Amino acid sequence: MNESASNAEPATARTGAPESELDLKALARAVLGYWWLVLLVTIAVGSLVTVWTLRQPRVYQATCIIEYDPHPTTPLGSDVEDVSSPIGSFWMNREFFQTQNRIIASRAVAERVVRELGLHNDPGFLNIPEDERDGFEGQSVEMAAATLQSRLTVEPVEDTRLVQIKVTDRSPERAATLANAIAQAYIDKTLEDRMGSTVSAVEWLDGRLRSLQTQLGESEQELHAFKERHNILSVSMEDRQNQVANDIEHFNEALTKARTRRIELQARLTRVQAAARADSPEDSSSAFTENATIAALRQSLREKMAEREGLATRYGPNHLQMQSLDGQIADLRRQLGDEVHGVVRAAEADVREIRQVENGLRGALDEAHRAGLELNLREIEYSGLNRQRENNAKLYGLVLERSTETNLTQMFRSTHARLLDRALQPTYPISPNHTANASGGFGAGAAIGFMLALLLSQLDRRLKSVQEVEAMGLTILGILPRITEGEEAQPVYARKTEKRRRREKPKAGGRDLFVHTHPMSAAAECCRTIRTNLVFMSADEPIRTLVVTSASPREGKTTVTTNIAISLAQSGKRVLMVDTDLRRPRIHRAFGVSGARGITSVIVGEDKLEEVTIPTDIPNLDVLPCGPIPPNPSELFHSHRFLDMVKEALRLYDRVVFDSPPLGAVTDAAVLAPQLDAALIVIKAQSTTRDALRSALRQLHDVGANVVGGVLNDLDPRRKGYGGGADYYYYRREGYYYTGDDEVDSPPDAGEQPAAPPS
Repeated sequence: MNESASNAEPATARTGAPESELDLKALARAVLGYWWLVLLVTIAVGSLVTVWTLRQPRVYQATCIIEYDPHPTTPLGSDVEDVSSPIGSFWMNREFFQTQNRIIASRAVAERVVRELGLHNDPGFLNIPEDERDGFEGQSVEMAAATLQSRLTVEPVEDTRLVQIKVTDRSPERAATLANAIAQAYIDKTLEDRMGSTVSAVEWLDGRLRSLQTQLGESEQELHAFKERHNILSVSMEDRQNQVANDIEHFNEALTKARTRRIELQARLTRVQAAARADSPEDSSSAFTENATIAALRQSLREKMAEREGLATRYGPNHLQMQSLDGQIADLRRQLGDEVHGVVRAAEADVREIRQVENGLRGALDEAHRAGLELNLREIEYSGLNRQRENNAKLYGLVLERSTETNLTQMFRSTHARLLDRALQPTYPISPNHTANASGGFGAGAAIGFMLALLLSQLDRRLKSVQEVEAMGLTILGILPRITEGEEAQPVYARKTEKRRRREKPKAGGRDLFVHTHPMSAAAECCRTIRTNLVFMSADEPIRTLVVTSASPREGKTTVTTNIAISLAQSGKRVLMVDTDLRRPRIHRAFGVSGARGITSVIVGEDKLEEVTIPTDIPNLDVLPCGPIPPNPSELFHSHRFLDMVKEALRLYDRVVFDSPPLGAVTDAAVLAPQLDAALIVIKAQSTTRDALRSALRQLHDVGANVVGGVLNDLDPRRKGYGGGADYYYYRREGYYYTGDDEVDSPPDAGEQPAAPPS
């Protein structure tokens, strides 16, 4: 029981590992299986790259440095701006620097250098081989410039205004010359562009200056003619406006006074006219108290009237004195009336006069208003003419000043770039880098070899390890290492070399009876492991009838069958091995018995089972050969006589093992498997394909067969890269012996019987 548990542990351990780990291990094993291909490709590619590198011409690189100066020298001062200066704010500086870098690498600069140095006619620069230079007529400037551009690199130095100009060439002298020539050509081009812009600006400014001078003269003549027409030569327009304004103000004030005076005189006239219409002069004169004559006459009249009243009491009206007084009173009244009428006429004359004055002032005011409006119109015309003259004078002054400054800056040859460090002749090439190229070649070869190995491993459909078989859903009950006749029976010094062992073809009978002839070998121990897994797989319902088959022919099915049967017989069980491979029977040859009678004789009723079974030299093991080969073998296994034969065999034996044909060739195994307890599939390492095994499993599952597992046969323990050695070591370790792969089981002495194998 302990043995079964220990043997069952490998499958559990393998199937319980993480899928990613299994994938990585399988990938590593697959690639290691093609280690020779990886090594060969690595050496081949690395050698080719190394040879190619050694044959490549040396390439040199020269570097010169130029500096951008956003603030070049200004001999006229900072106030005088250069018309060709494109540098402004920070962002404009960045765009300017990037633009200048592109200009350095431009075709225009390259063509300039090509023409100056004659590079389009230089076969060395154009990399023309020595044997092809005879009759060389040169290339076009454009093509040579393109070649120069391909060798030119412009790299700005970070956080500085410096730019590195790098040129590669096969000649170190020419590389330095080209780098310096490109820098100088760029500086000369900027100077020419600047001078060209300045000359264009000067020509344009001169044209504008002459035009503005003509316009200024015309505007001054028009302004002079205007002043002459309107007589404003001595008095300015502003003074004329002030005079008109003063006149209007004065006339307004005088007109207001005249109107006030007229109102006053009209009121006085009305008053004196009303007084003049009184009944008596005494009443009318009372309204003219301010008139001294009238007041005096009125006073004299009152006095005479008082005197007459005084005399009237003494004298009569006819008295001479009374008549004299009456005459005087009448004369005073007449005088008083005349004075009153004179005052009225004077008042009427004053009213008429003030009205005339008022009308005159009103006319003068209207005339002043008209003069003001006319002066406003003249002022508008005058302002337009004067403004035109001032604008022309201002523009003329600006253009004259700018033209003078531009003429001065044209004489000063300066630019925003200068050569900081000239390129020196390089002393060592930059390519080819032999060490880096060789390392890269070997690295690339290793990568290519790895990819080829991975591709071949993916295209290889053969099963190589226990993990690959179990990944398809088939439990491996054990492995059977590659059996070489005579290997385990000989001592170490008598072993043959690997190549010689591969050249020799072992005998079939030797492999089929290997467990019997070499009971202490690792192969025998592996068979006992398979036997143990089969016995303890189902303790309650033991497997008594077992059919052994394979997916394809020549996968060691018969060898596995015979050795498993021998292992079962060595455990003390009575075992019958039946050869049901009616296509190519081989068991009778393995045991050296006759195959004339066998299972077909029993099924057709010619013989009985006890009559045709043949005992072997192995205790507890009998063999039932195939017998005569019928034309339709698969139909025999469908008969009731076959089932009766199986029952009879189980009555006489503890275990019955059937050797059947491959599933990929005929259907005999698919017919046998459902009628027996279990089916065991043999997989040959490095031979059985995944598709063949998948097809075999499908056939057995379709007929309802009990597939208990498989045996990985012919596993080479010395083959690395597919887990063969690890699996072989594992299964050997799980047995009773812990010998290494190269150790030999010592054969027992002649007089000593070998120990019985454990059951």
